[in-house]
Amino acid sequence: MHEGSISIHVAADVREIERLNKLVRQFGELHDVPSRTLYAVNLALDELVTNVILYGFDVPEGRQVTVKIATAAGELVASVMDDGRAFNPLEVKAPDLNAPLERRDLGGLGVHLVRSLMDAVSYSRDDERNVLTVRKRIR
Repeated sequence: MHEGSISIHVAADVREIERLNKLVRQFGELHDVPSRTLYAVNLALDELVTNVILYGFDVPEGRQVTVKIATAAGELVASVMDDGRAFNPLEVKAPDLNAPLERRDLGGLGVHLVRSLMDAVSYSRDDERNVLTVRKRIR
């Protein structure tokens, strides 16, 4: 693994997710991030950015989401930042995966997936921006 970082700005449009995934893969390859680690982080970012685009803005046109990725000290750290409505996804209650489908509440599976894939997840609201940071040890 080689240390480095990148900031990626994507329009608040789900069609941008494919471009984001490609850039994350290129960053991982350039910095020798193992494919297993890169896959998990890319999947988590896909989920997080999609949620911001679909639910974070009343009107997404003209808005953007920033993703910062860095490798250092044996881990990959990625932050998703947006100026949409304040929302801490870590406050969403965990889904009851044992309940029958017809009794399950809607939502929460994506956040559950991100928590399952990452070693650490944190949220803050800084200067009217949501900042969700995920960490994955590079093995």
